[in-house]
Amino acid sequence: MVHKYNFENATEKRLADKELGHVLMPHPDGQVKHPEHLEQHEMLQILQREAISGNFEVVKKTISELPEHQKKDTITMLKRSMDVSRYTWPEDIT
Repeated sequence: MVHKYNFENATEKRLADKELGHVLMPHPDGQVKHPEHLEQHEMLQILQREAISGNFEVVKKTISELPEHQKKDTITMLKRSMDVSRYTWPEDIT
């Protein structure tokens, strides 16, 4: 089910308030409007699993395929997830 308002901007919020009354939070619209968030989350989980398992060749290849603006944050998140692993993060993946 897709809802009419997602409150992405103040105009949508005002229209929803006028139509529905005062509403603080929109109804969840699932991944209909933003499926890329689910895809990114699933990719991060796969990368974390591979890193924790010590499969750094797969991690390195996958990170190289990411857009430039996502690489630094992804590496930071992966390094933090390595606390539970017996492997250490390789220096050549930065």
